[in-house]
Parts: sequence; C-alpha cells; structure tokens
Amino acid sequence: MANRPELLVTTGPNAGKRLEVPPAGLRMGRSSSNDLHIPDEELSRNHCIFERVGEDGIRVIDLASANGTFVNGVRVGAEARPLSPGDVIDAGTVRIRVVGSGGEPAPIAQSASGAVDLGLGGAASGGAPGGGGKVPPPRSPLAGLLWAVAAVAAIAAIAAVLLAPVGPKEPSAATTAQPADAGREIVHVMYEKVEADAARVFRYLMEFDGRTGTLKVVYDDVPAADRHAAKSERLDAKASERMREIVDSRGWEALDKEYSGPSASNENALRSWRIRVVRTGGVKDVLVENTMEPEAFRHVREALEAFSLNELGVRAIQYSKERLLELSAESEKVGAAKWDERDVEYGNLSGCIKAYKEAAFYLETVNPKPAGYGALRERLAAAVAELDRRYREQRFRADRAINLGKWDDARAELRVLCELVPDKDDERHVEASAKLVDVERRMKEQKDGRKKKRGKEGR
Repeated sequence: MANRPELLVTTGPNAGKRLEVPPAGLRMGRSSSNDLHIPDEELSRNHCIFERVGEDGIRVIDLASANGTFVNGVRVGAEARPLSPGDVIDAGTVRIRVVGSGGEPAPIAQSASGAVDLGLGGAASGGAPGGGGKVPPPRSPLAGLLWAVAAVAAIAAIAAVLLAPVGPKEPSAATTAQPADAGREIVHVMYEKVEADAARVFRYLMEFDGRTGTLKVVYDDVPAADRHAAKSERLDAKASERMREIVDSRGWEALDKEYSGPSASNENALRSWRIRVVRTGGVKDVLVENTMEPEAFRHVREALEAFSLNELGVRAIQYSKERLLELSAESEKVGAAKWDERDVEYGNLSGCIKAYKEAAFYLETVNPKPAGYGALRERLAAAVAELDRRYREQRFRADRAINLGKWDDARAELRVLCELVPDKDDERHVEASAKLVDVERRMKEQKDGRKKKRGKEGR
C-alpha cells in the first residue's frame, strides 16, 4: 500500500493543521478560493500548489509567485520540486513541514483499457480464481467524490429542514399546485450540477443563504483539468430580491420530485441537476438525472447560473481548460498590441493593463499554469509600473498649471490625465475629473468677469 507523505503547517493561524494532498492537488495562497487560504500579504493570491506523484509521492509547484516558494532554503524555480518527509517549505511567513502519512489512500482502479472506473457498475469484472462468482471492482477516487457529493447534498438537506421553522416536511398537493406565496420567506437555495464519466468528474455547486444574503459558488473539475474554485459574497437587498423572483418562477412549484433517464450504473456516467428551495413553509427539491430537463426546471436553472456568475464575477469557471487557455492567449495578444501602441493614444496603456489582467484572470483556475504564465505576470507588472510613472508625471504638470493659474494649460493637462486613466471608477480618474470641473468653473468665472468688466467700460 502507498505511504504518501502529508503536510504539517507549523507557523501562522493554521499552525498544527495536518493536510493530505488530494488527487486534485492542494493549492495555497492569499485568495479565499484556495484549498489552503492564508491571509498573508507576503503570499500571492495563488502562491503554490502541492500535487500527488505516482503511488506515494508529492511535489510542490510555485505558481509564479512574487516572493517565491522555498524548500529547505532553496527557491523553487519553474520546475516542480519533489518532496520527502523532513523537507521544510517556506512561503511568505508560512512554514510547512513534510511528515509521514497518517493513513494509506485507496488505490486507483482502472480497467484493462486504462479508463478510470467510477464504481457505478458497467462491465462486470472477471470472476475470482477457482470460482464462478464475480468480484466487484474497487472504488476509485472519482467514485469517492461522487459519493461525497451525494453525502454533502443529503447533509445539506437535513440541515436545511432542521433549521427551518416547524411545518410540513413536504409540500402538500394543494401547496404544490399553487403559486409561491410571497409571505413564505426563503431560508436556503441550493443548485448542484454533476457531470461524470470514466475520465472526469465535474461539479458546480451554488448556495444562497436567505437569512444573511450570502451567495457561495464551488467548482471542481478533476482529475484531468485539475481545477478548483470557491467564492462567496454577501449580496445587497436588491440581489436577494432577484433570487426570490427566480425561485418564484411560474411552473416551478408544479414540478415532480424526480426526473430520471438511463441508470448511471448502466452507463458508467452521470449527468444530473438538483435544485432545492427551502422556505419557512416547506421544502421543494427537484432532481433531474440522465434525462432532458423540464422547461420550468431549465428556466430556473439557467437563471440561477446567470445570477451566480454575474454576482460573483466568476465567469471563467464555466469554460473548459482548453477554452480558458484560448481566451487567455487572445487577451494577451490584445495587451501586447496595446503596449506596442502605448505612445499612439493615451488610453492604450490602460487598455494594455486591462487585457493582461483578463489574460491572467482566465488562468486563475487552470493548474498547472502554462509555461508563459510567469512572463505574462511580469509584462502586467511592467505595464502597471509604466502607467503609474506616466500618471505621476502628468499629474505634476496639471498641478503646476493649476498653481500658476494657467487655466487653459491646466484643462488640457487634466484632459490628458483622464484619457490616461479612462476607468471612471478609478480613484485617479475621479480625482482628475473633479479638478477638471473646478478648473472649468474658474475659467467660466474668469470669462464672465471679463464680460462684466467690458460691459461697465462700455457704459
């Protein structure tokens, strides 16, 4: 059996925490989307990732972090660094020690063709030697994830019902047939999508807490894409009202509890959607598995997906790894063109930064990072530094003209400043716009004063 090392955090708020490296890897960084989230300013948002190697090995990969990842005092370069018990990893102010395994992981079950068996059934395994009985295939880590998904869903259902005020456990026939009552407050909304076959498990989970207005999205795509993302945010009252409108859609309450197609065990594949709405008056839970979804269900599902993607700004997770690489390459190409023409138009430098940020954003959930990721981050940093330099110089010229009372020059310099930073939400643009308004007001007062003076002289 394998004896894979584990990770022991020895410093910081997670000190004493012992971690196994899962099949999808364990990503660490400052961002809350990481598996090991550490709010350390010396860490990059996505700093490094620990991965499994073979039957009993692990390794660490630095994700082009700003301050680097160190193993036994030596900085990890572009190549992955294998780890052994006793090794010490330093990242920011965090120290992690590699220790012996606390348990043995289950082996990965594969068919003769090399495909991973999900443990859902399918082709029968060969008989046991000397007997006619059939031996069930060992369950793979992917099957374990599917069972974990089902367990989490079941626990969430039980918790939601227990947290809801006392009422009927299931909506009555009369309640199901009637439109949703505005007085029945939303306690919890859950939407889960699972797609799995012999090579991949994809899971998208959205949860909304009606009491706090908190929206959370979790995304997993393993093992090939090796992607994981998680994000949550407390929404405003307007967004919460939009959620209520979605789940009050016409036809939702009339849906059956379950719509099923071919058995997942026969297909060795699963494609399911589940939506659960918990209100103060009861629970409406609808499962669609391996079949075409009803129109009313599809309408609610698509609305929930659009809502979560818009509110949390995590649109990138809806694309495959290959598509994300394509989108990143396209954005990087735009950024390079804007950089080459940064002296042609004032706004091109900001356009370059925007495009480079988009390119990096598309790669946020892609692991391991492509070879050019580090160079992309360096070009982005160079563009940001160049814009900051030009902004400071331009601001100096504008302020000097204002101090000298040269209003025409001041207006021209401030207009350049606004073009240099065109984003109206940027504090630098806001400041320049406010100064421009004040300068134009002074110019108008000056002009009106001259007119009034000429009028007096003419009398």
